[in-house]
Amino acid sequence: MSWIQKELKRRLRAPAPVPVTQAVAEGDLAAAGEAGRQAVQALWQQLESANEALPPELKLRREPVTTVPRQGPKFEVWLRAPNGAAIGHAGDALRYLWPGPSRRRSSNFWIGWDAAAGHLELRQRITPLPSPVIAHHRFDERRTELIVKQLVLGRKLSVRALRKKRLWLF
Repeated sequence: MSWIQKELKRRLRAPAPVPVTQAVAEGDLAAAGEAGRQAVQALWQQLESANEALPPELKLRREPVTTVPRQGPKFEVWLRAPNGAAIGHAGDALRYLWPGPSRRRSSNFWIGWDAAAGHLELRQRITPLPSPVIAHHRFDERRTELIVKQLVLGRKLSVRALRKKRLWLF
């Protein structure tokens, strides 16, 4: 049996896709957006509770944002390290900023909700402007303490340390 016949049999066994109406699609989109905001808010609460569990001399400064930027996302609050590194909450995403320059890929990244996949993802610009390339990786929710630890110690966070690991056999 050739691969073509196998594929035809597989498609016959698979259920036919249900046509989606516009109202259902909009409702699903709104539900996915709300799920994303809740997931980001839960992650931010974990970061704040990890910061609150630290002794007073090690706690990160909590800086609420009072001025509205002219463009870009409006951040609600930042957790800032003594060296200037910070992680900020923008409602639907978290932003990590490293104060030092980088000649290769950016050290800054976003943690946001991927509605299509249904999980939190890391987004990092890996090429400079004018045509940036963005890398997308799945975020490992168990690494929230590492974020606070690296900020307190003044070390740079890497996307590689925060993403879900894959098992590679070869």
